[in-house]
Amino acid sequence: MEPQHGLAAELELVSASLLPSEILHSHVSADHTVFSVTSDDSQLSLSVTVGQGFPKKESVAVEIKGGQMGRDEAAGWIDWVQSKLGDWDEDQDYPLYEAMSTHFLPLLAPVGTTPSPPPSKSPALAPDVPTVPHHALLVSHHLLAPSKRKDLHVLSSSLSLIGFSKTGHPGIMYAIGDLLDLEEWIREVKSWQWLALRVRLAPVPVPEEAGNVVQKGQETGARGGKGRGEWTEMEKVGEALEWLRKRGGEGRAKVLTDIGIGAGGGKG
Repeated sequence: MEPQHGLAAELELVSASLLPSEILHSHVSADHTVFSVTSDDSQLSLSVTVGQGFPKKESVAVEIKGGQMGRDEAAGWIDWVQSKLGDWDEDQDYPLYEAMSTHFLPLLAPVGTTPSPPPSKSPALAPDVPTVPHHALLVSHHLLAPSKRKDLHVLSSSLSLIGFSKTGHPGIMYAIGDLLDLEEWIREVKSWQWLALRVRLAPVPVPEEAGNVVQKGQETGARGGKGRGEWTEMEKVGEALEWLRKRGGEGRAKVLTDIGIGAGGGKG
């Protein structure tokens, strides 16, 4: 990717993805670009410096700022930022936008209290006791509002869930992750304004995994380093069915066909 053109395109994507309460400010000089994102809903803000050599990871520096941030908290955020930049892939079409939308912009979203940096090392589940994944399904009359679609991505990423949202009519939201995270996800989504939102599948163990707790990629858990989560948006029921079949065959696709969605062949 050609640096100047690539960076300008990425900044446009970042700007277009912001919530109404978020504002992007940028300053361009001869050898670097600095931009910040602030939000009326968060005490935190983001400052990003992009130098020569973009899109290489070494050219990007991200700083998380807060008005009342102490030295220990600031150090915690520095470590956290470096861990997230470890996922940087300069071969992606938009690596900066991917990093911002996946890791950093969710910090500013109004989905709870202002987050705190995780401790440098926290006790994790014993490696020989993997978490059994659960899944859940929500269906609404429609899913059209850009704000809801962005909020779904932000919330699901913050909870490290894997899943998808199908836009249009009907609106479909399917997620896989830790039981407590899924319960929090459902509570938060239900608190938004919807037309005919229904929980069609409350969190239950994923059938293919219920009797087999051997780790299986990202599905083995939402937190504790067992998976970083992945959220996808699609437009057609057929795409949703295909996503489910790839994860668990026809048995997984039945979460939709059993309630009459896609039962006629998965088109639409």
